[in-house]
Amino acid sequence: MMADNLGIGGLTSAVLGVGILLLIGLFVSFFVGSEIIISGIKEEKRTDEKTEEEIKQETSILKEIKEDLKEIKKEINK
Repeated sequence: MMADNLGIGGLTSAVLGVGILLLIGLFVSFFVGSEIIISGIKEEKRTDEKTEEEIKQETSILKEIKEDLKEIKKEINK
C-alpha cells in the first residue's frame, strides 16, 4: 500500500495517520467552536436553529443594506 511505497513502517504510518486526524479534528472544532461562541455573544441563533423564514428575512435585510451602501458610495464620489 502507500506506506510500503514510501518506505515507512507500520508504526510510523499509524502515528502519521493519527496525527493527521488530530489536526483535522482540531481545525474543525476550532472553526465550529468559534462560530458557536460568536453567535452566543451576539445572542443569535445558530444557522441550523433558524427557520427558513428567518433566513429569508435576514437575506432581504442584507440586500437592502448593500443597496444603501452603494447609494452612499455614489453620493460620496460625486
